[in-house]
This record gives sequence, C-alpha cells and structure tokens, in this order.
Amino acid sequence: MNPNSLLSASSMIFNAGLILVAFLTLYYLRKPKLQNSESWQATLTPLSSIIGSGFLIMSPLLASVVGGLSPIAVTVIVLLAYAIGSVIRFNIIHVEPRIKEGSLSKRTHEIEYFGNIALVLAYMVAIAFYLSLLSSFLLSYLGIDNINAERWLTTSIIFFIALVGYKRGLGGLEKLEAVSMTVQLSIVTSLLLGLGVFSYVFYTSGASLNFDYPQRDISTQVRILAGALLVVQGFETSRFLGEKYSPQVRVASMKKAQIISGILYVVSVILFLPVVQHLDLQHIQLAKIVDVTGQAALILPFMLIGAALMSQFSAAVADTGGGGGLLSENSGKKLSTRASYFGISICAVLLVWSVDLIEIITLASRAFAFYYFLQTLLALNFCYRDCSPDSKITRWKRLLFLSIAIILAYIVFFAIPAE
Repeated sequence: MNPNSLLSASSMIFNAGLILVAFLTLYYLRKPKLQNSESWQATLTPLSSIIGSGFLIMSPLLASVVGGLSPIAVTVIVLLAYAIGSVIRFNIIHVEPRIKEGSLSKRTHEIEYFGNIALVLAYMVAIAFYLSLLSSFLLSYLGIDNINAERWLTTSIIFFIALVGYKRGLGGLEKLEAVSMTVQLSIVTSLLLGLGVFSYVFYTSGASLNFDYPQRDISTQVRILAGALLVVQGFETSRFLGEKYSPQVRVASMKKAQIISGILYVVSVILFLPVVQHLDLQHIQLAKIVDVTGQAALILPFMLIGAALMSQFSAAVADTGGGGGLLSENSGKKLSTRASYFGISICAVLLVWSVDLIEIITLASRAFAFYYFLQTLLALNFCYRDCSPDSKITRWKRLLFLSIAIILAYIVFFAIPAE
C-alpha cells in the first residue's frame, strides 16, 4: 500500500478524525480537576520550556547528523538530560535550604552565584530568540518579509508577557502557560497520531528510509549531538518557582515534565523520520518541515504551524517566569519577581533590536551548558564541603555528578551547531 493513498477519498474522514482527537484532548486537558492541580500547574513551566522549539526541529536536526540512527541519538540525549535534571533536583533538596539559611561554605555560594548570572543571560537571549522565531514564522506564512515588522511584533509579545507577569505575578504567567501548553499538547497528540498512521502504512508497505545528509567524521557528529542536548533544556526552571511551590512539589513536577517531554521527543523523532527523509537535510528550513507533513495528512501542516507558534510562546513565558524568579533571588530579594519580569523583558527587547539572534543563540546554548556545569560543581562541592558527617550521599552519586560535569565541560568547549 502506498503511503500517499492516505490522500485519497477517505482522507477527508482521516483528517476530520485528527481534528476530533485534538478537540477531545483539549477537552480533557481543560478539565478543572487537572487545571487546578498543584502538581500539574508546577509541571507546566518546565514542560513548556523543555518542549519549546525542540519538538519541531529535533527529528530533522538528528537526521541531518546521523540519519536512521536518530532514535538512538535522541534516546541518549533525553537520558543525559534526565541525569542533569537529577543534579538540579539534588540541589533543590540539599543546597537550596542551606542557601536560605546562609550556612553554605563561601566557595559553594560563589559557584551558585556565578551559575545564576550565566543562566539569567541565557534566559534573556532565549526569550528573544523564541519570540523572534515565532514572529518570523508567523509573518512568513502571511507573506510579510520585513525585519522591522518582525521586531515590532516580537517586542509587543515580550511586553505583553511582562505586563501579565507584573500585574498577575507567577500565577498570571502560569495561566498563560496553561492555555498555550493545553492547545499545544492537544495539537501534538493529534499530530503524532497522524504521523503514526502514516509511519505504519510506510513501514508495512515494505518501503525503507533513505537519508541524504552531509557526511561528517565521528568527532564532528559527536560535537553536533553534544550541542543538541541543549534543545531539551528547560527543566531547570523548576528551581526558580520556590515563590509558590515547595521543594518536594518542584522536584516531582520536574521529573514528570522530563518524562513527558522525553517520551514526546523519542516518539516524535521516530514518527517524523518517514517524512523528514524528503527534506533537504543539507539546508534545513522550518517552513519545509511543515510542508512535508502534508504527505501524511492534509490537516497536519496547519496543526504543525499551530504547535510551532504555541511552543515558542509557552517556552518564552516559562523562561520569563524562571528568569524573573532567578533575578529576584540573585538580587537578595531587593528586586521583586514582578519587577524582575520587566527587567528580563527589557533586556530581551534590546537584544531583539540590536543583535542577530540566529548567531547569538549558540552563545545562549553554551551559557545553559555552563550553568548546568556549575550546578554539577555546586552539587559536588556540597558533597565534599557542606554535607554533615552522617550524610547518606553515596559514592556512586558523586561519581555520577563527576561524569556529568566532564560531559558538560566538553559541551561548553567543543559543541558546535549543525551547518
């Protein structure tokens, strides 16, 4: 059976079915019991930030580097991200209370402080990048090619988010996230179902995958894949939601967000492969990714556009929340979180109007990696300098933290973007 047969007379029913699935998923996610759940609310911020733009770009990015081995690559990336998340969770439970008490050693406190500075800068760039990408993507589909129009639209969205944060606080930002993530997840569920049916027909027809991607040596492939780890960053935002949630809730919600997003990433990479093989993997373009999904179902390009717009918006909202909380914490609470949201947003706007964000996002990626590296050093330093004599921190955990630190140091110095 040819996969293109899905675009026959029965395709109308198939497309209608996908729309119905999206609405049913939306109905479930909007149930008051789920929306009012503290656990789900705390999960939305890291989940929004992790998914971000990565959901759309991960499969073609990996296919352009390792071709058919993409499912293995994304699994390794997700597992490594979860291991890094375990470091952040360790610091939430063990280091954060000592920071509040002021009982940390001087060196441990310095590591935390410099790591936070790196992350604040990374958040500023990430917010500007996410929303610039949203504006560019939206206007290009409306046939508008004007850099000033993109910048004004981006500026308007940034200040809208900042105004909500200033007026309504973290709760207001979470409501924005709840709406955008609910729409995004409902679309993604239907999208994956459509791609799943297409993939099933593709594989059962006896067809095989064929990728025409740039041939690189193993060292270069590893360096690109190291950079791809940062596509799944965002779980650290749980660290800065202490204004509203207890450490236990934040740790549990981070685990949940990483598991949900990890499953989505692995499944989406696998299901996207039959359509991604038709892309020009030498020069990946966002619009082309959307177009090729039309081979699976006519409705999917429109769904993917919606998912892309929502993912950029929700990731920017999440990073505004995380960045504002971090800036307030680093100022010793001299800046309120509400004022910090505006501070982060003003800096993001300045970046939008003065910098080529496509290039500077590489620096932001390194800043995120550097922050994770310092968080790992923070955990290690805490283990050796600040733990009580009867601490149950085991030798294998120290070995795990040391291994993660080495990997992150490699990413900071050697990771490169795919060309």
